[in-house]
Amino acid sequence: KLFGPEVRLGIKMLKEFEEYLKTQDFTENTIKSYTKDVELFMRWYIDTTGQEFKPENLTEFDLVEYKSYLLRKNHKPSTVNRSIISLRKFVHFLLDRGLLNKDISTRLKQVKDTTRNLSPVVLDKKDIYKFRRTVHQFGKTRDIALVELLLNTGMRISEAINLKLEDIEISERKSKVKIWGKGRSYREVPLNSDARKYLSEYLKRRPYSEANYLFVTSTGKKLTRNSAYKIIQKYAKLAGLCLHPHMLRHFFAQTLIDKGLNIYDVQQLLGHQRIETTLRYKKPNTKLQEEMVENLLE
Repeated sequence: KLFGPEVRLGIKMLKEFEEYLKTQDFTENTIKSYTKDVELFMRWYIDTTGQEFKPENLTEFDLVEYKSYLLRKNHKPSTVNRSIISLRKFVHFLLDRGLLNKDISTRLKQVKDTTRNLSPVVLDKKDIYKFRRTVHQFGKTRDIALVELLLNTGMRISEAINLKLEDIEISERKSKVKIWGKGRSYREVPLNSDARKYLSEYLKRRPYSEANYLFVTSTGKKLTRNSAYKIIQKYAKLAGLCLHPHMLRHFFAQTLIDKGLNIYDVQQLLGHQRIETTLRYKKPNTKLQEEMVENLLE
């Protein structure tokens, strides 16, 4: 059993932690991840100490040792760092509930993730054309609108499925999409002619639905993240490509940077909280650097 004789207490605590996270406007996926991370920590604690999981018995040493355990198991730095964030949130939850009298997570530092400095994999224009052609050849209007929206706005697939009808503004003068991103952050992205065209066509044929979401199934239910992901994978397979939805976002970002858009404008369009994330798309232009240095005093 996960929590031995205290299984009910453990489940109750996880449920309360989940409700605590909901009050902080985290996304559904983030809440699930944080809760699962804490559950795994509880498992490790019970297996390692042979004791029941009681918050008041937790120590700083337990948290640091768990981090070491994850590293010994060769988990990716990103996975370890997310677990650290989850545990910090859990400690703050326990403090808020009066189950701890001091913050024991202060020494729990994130590990350096060198892979985050690598440029994302970006498909070339020929592959994007091949993928789009396949979608337009075999796809229904909803699937075409979904792909074109992802490709022409750079939004995340989770953001796309959570769009509501009122988040789309299409007019002759100005068209835009309102996006609620991670942590309930808000941004607006303009809709270009392709996005406007295919969204308009889809809206004319969108099935009747009591749900106010933009993308729905043929029966009017909200399109799930898993279903949207499978839609992208289906057309990628038909096109003979190895492609996941986030690569459409990568293409959007890289294309804008290659065209010379200011890096801070790209950051805003993508909804990145940290400029370092956007800078991964910015490849050094060695030739331009040489020219600028050579002509520095001219």
